[in-house]
Amino acid sequence: MQNLNRYITAALLALALISFVFLYLSQRQPAGEGLTVEIYKFGQLYRQIPLSEATDEEIKVTDSDGHYNVVEIKDGRVRVQEADCPNQICVKTGWLSKPGQISFCAPNNLKVVIKGKSTGVDATSY
Repeated sequence: MQNLNRYITAALLALALISFVFLYLSQRQPAGEGLTVEIYKFGQLYRQIPLSEATDEEIKVTDSDGHYNVVEIKDGRVRVQEADCPNQICVKTGWLSKPGQISFCAPNNLKVVIKGKSTGVDATSY
């Protein structure tokens, strides 16, 4: 009986490990084809960049009052690297690389959006 319990425990641990590896690998997929980065300033499209074709670059977006955000594109990802807003939420959002991800800076009216077709499942219905 004890051997049966050990086999069941080992099988469950192996199944859990395989599940974690699968989830990790599915989340680490490279940027998909057709993804674009859209940068909006005051609700107007400021710049649109194909993510798969973008080279490593920094884009400084400044308004007439001198407030700025620095948007960095690197390795198929994008982030707000620097901002002069007080709360820094847009900077703390981190790297964006999947369709539908957004970074928003309310004080500077800047929005960075990843657009494109999603290849993964974002919800499960029962």
